[in-house]
Amino acid sequence: MIKGVVLLVAAAAAAVALTACSGPDVRGLDAGRLTPAPTSTPGYTPQGSCPPLQAGQSCVNGQLAESNPTTAAPPSSPPVETSEAPPSTPEVESSPTSEAPQYPPQVEEARESAESYLGYTAFSRNGLIDQLSSKYGDSYPKNVATQAVDSLDVDWNAQAAQAAQSYLDYTSFSCTGLINQLASKYGSQFTSAQAKFGAHQTKACK
Repeated sequence: MIKGVVLLVAAAAAAVALTACSGPDVRGLDAGRLTPAPTSTPGYTPQGSCPPLQAGQSCVNGQLAESNPTTAAPPSSPPVETSEAPPSTPEVESSPTSEAPQYPPQVEEARESAESYLGYTAFSRNGLIDQLSSKYGDSYPKNVATQAVDSLDVDWNAQAAQAAQSYLDYTSFSCTGLINQLASKYGSQFTSAQAKFGAHQTKACK
């Protein structure tokens, strides 16, 4: 009797196991040929692929986007020091200078001799010409002596006054006698006007 109960229990257990494994998905399938279903990661949507990015590019949702490059400011050049030009001096127009007249060599020599005589003592115009042309003087031709004397700037009145004082320093003269001595051709040979002017500059005519 015990043996019959054990068989009955074993048969029941086998029936239960067969019922559990007999679902609609496994009927007719071999246990060794079952392939597990693939699993996917929830909540992830793969983005489209982008080509390799260049400088200044970005990839947004699989689209190539150009980013606005920032233009670097050019380096500032150092300030150039500018030197101010000095104020220009206005040009002064020079007045034309008159060149000294040129004389023949012989006249130049006579001029130098005449200036030397005037630096030594007083002369009238005629007396200085006679001194330059005299054979006892410099023996210049009369025309050369005349040209040399007339080329000089001489105050003949001042020469007459100087000659009059020289006579008085040597001897005594009246006013008239001093005038005659200054105007005489054997004296200083001043003109009458020059002789009067020279004599009246001295004490003899005062």
